[in-house]
Amino acid sequence: MSRKLLVFLQDSCVGELVQRGDSLTFTYAPSYFSTSGSLPLSRHLPIRAASFGHEETHAFFANLLPEGAMRDYLARQLGISGENVYALLEAAGGDCIGAISLRPDGTPGKGGTYRPISEEELALHLDNLPVFPFAGEENVRLSLPGAQNKVPIYFDGTGFFVPEGDCPSSHIIKTPIEKLDDTVVNEAFCMTLAARIGLPVPMARLASIAGRQVYMIERYDRKKIDGAVMRLHQEDFCQALGVPPRLNKYEKEGGPGFQACFRLVEEWSDEPLLDTGNLLNWALFNFLIGNADAHAKNLSFLYAGGTIRLAPFYDLISTAVYPRVNNKFAMKMGGQKDPRYLQQTDLQHFAAETGINVRAVRSAFRELAMACEPLAMAVAEEFRKTAGPAPIIDAILKIIAERTGKVRALAS
Repeated sequence: MSRKLLVFLQDSCVGELVQRGDSLTFTYAPSYFSTSGSLPLSRHLPIRAASFGHEETHAFFANLLPEGAMRDYLARQLGISGENVYALLEAAGGDCIGAISLRPDGTPGKGGTYRPISEEELALHLDNLPVFPFAGEENVRLSLPGAQNKVPIYFDGTGFFVPEGDCPSSHIIKTPIEKLDDTVVNEAFCMTLAARIGLPVPMARLASIAGRQVYMIERYDRKKIDGAVMRLHQEDFCQALGVPPRLNKYEKEGGPGFQACFRLVEEWSDEPLLDTGNLLNWALFNFLIGNADAHAKNLSFLYAGGTIRLAPFYDLISTAVYPRVNNKFAMKMGGQKDPRYLQQTDLQHFAAETGINVRAVRSAFRELAMACEPLAMAVAEEFRKTAGPAPIIDAILKIIAERTGKVRALAS
């Protein structure tokens, strides 16, 4: 016996996800693959008439769901096995990352509404995390990948709303990570610094919800047109490379490394030179702020305007300020897994992995480091005025100063 979900890209049905026993298959709709200019759902799912088998299908669709404990919580709330990708998408695949939605009833969209939610009610949902927000509520089908506690929401600039039916969310709210100090301030600071230094990042800021300090970021996979929110398709690098969740996003556990990521940009981006430069600056910036959790699932392609480009960066946070966190690189730089021992030979090997001349890599590293320290000091002053004293910012500034000094020796 088989079951199927229709897979929609924005408002167009692009194909069917079919479950037979424990196996999943995906098939593009004839009307989609015969239309000129249609973009694939994934580099790993090129447009063709033939169906894709379980391995390719599972690698893409399983990566639309939350990871680890968050997936387990969602599954328990819905009374579904955490390994049942089809059933989880059937229940929560109405507003996925990107422009994909999965509809279990096989009919075109039902429309939808934005239900107002008070700050007090939203705060209760935030307090109950990691219990999955709004799971099981009628007409609410929200799914976000990742392992951190987060809530997709619609924010119109003044009030918050729960997307129901086919309505997309516009923002993501993150709460503090348990047992780590001031993670919302940490991430807001690092994202603001990234924007000032010239990295493409979405608008992100600290917000107060019923007295609770949270991190709120605009979704880069959403765009407002005439007041309406439109979904933009995206896929992360694990999806593009066909890496299923079981192989993990971390290089040491089977995930992609820098060489695979740079080759992917060269092959798949419509502007490979520009996007290679942005990817290089992302890698170097993460070194400067001490972000050891910069893995391939934090990199994505954005499909918009008929082109495929490297998406804006997100999840930029200094992990080096937390002594209890493993601060080995998520992706080794030139074979080196520990930032403390990065040497010039490692930088040379890293340049070879990126396909960029080592002199250009050194130059980019020097320029970024020279800009980072004074900009970080300026952003820190702004945060102190709005958020008050924040020891975590002083700790990040210390990491940046240490890493900048190391860059001067490495890139001389």
